[in-house]
Amino acid sequence: MVLACSMIIEPGPNTNPIFVVSLSMTENERLIITTIWNDMTLRLKLEDDPYSLTQSELNGLQQNDRLNAQTHALTQEVLNQRLLQITAKHHV
Repeated sequence: MVLACSMIIEPGPNTNPIFVVSLSMTENERLIITTIWNDMTLRLKLEDDPYSLTQSELNGLQQNDRLNAQTHALTQEVLNQRLLQITAKHHV
């Protein structure tokens, strides 16, 4: 796999630079990257021109949303457990 990253949009006062990952990547590799890293270029494309996204790009964004929801739920569970432990220590 060859991985290339190039800046395509200069950051403005309230924006971050947008990077694109491309070149010689399989569809599965692109899907993994989109799922894990949340490709902001695709997010912007979804907002600006949703019908231009391919099924693969939509799947990657959907999987990223699922991963984010699972991560949020696990984080909440850990925080709740820690809060219960702290509360239990102070009430004993």
